[in-house]
Amino acid sequence: MPSRKADHFRWDTLVRLTHWSLAAACISNLWLNEAGEEWHEWLGYLAMTAIGLRLLWGLTLAKGYARLCALIPRGEDFHRQAREIGERLPATPGHHGTGKLAVWALWFTVLATGFTGWFQNTELGFGWGADEWHIWCTWALQGLIGLHLTALLLTSWRQRSNLLGRMLPGRGVSVASPVPQDQQSLH
Repeated sequence: MPSRKADHFRWDTLVRLTHWSLAAACISNLWLNEAGEEWHEWLGYLAMTAIGLRLLWGLTLAKGYARLCALIPRGEDFHRQAREIGERLPATPGHHGTGKLAVWALWFTVLATGFTGWFQNTELGFGWGADEWHIWCTWALQGLIGLHLTALLLTSWRQRSNLLGRMLPGRGVSVASPVPQDQQSLH
């Protein structure tokens, strides 16, 4: 059954900027740079800073779906997600329930990767084997990135929505769009 056309929802500029900064830092550090290079270290700091800025934005000035409280997964989010995907309805603004979990998992893993990268260069971290923790974090991060990209493609196909377009520059419905009634209590 064909779906109806989705809104042209776009994330706000700061959300897009922090997303692509984080993506560039992760791609560079995981697949383009050599571990131990000065750039590797600075890009790790950039990734952690991007997440810190996004968290600060979500707690303070962000509106609508960009607020951190809108990223708290609730049971209704998963039910709505199952219905929308099952019926091939266009993706609603914001994140599905699993998308909300994915955001937190990615942020936590990037922060853990950055922290263990820094910690392995301390005397205490060296003694505790932080270099191995760092490697485990990079493998976990690569898995989450693969899962993120796969979910993006499959959900875009299944719901016939351009989810990537939400993170690209352009015109669309603002992130400050009204939040659905069932999520009003979060804002």
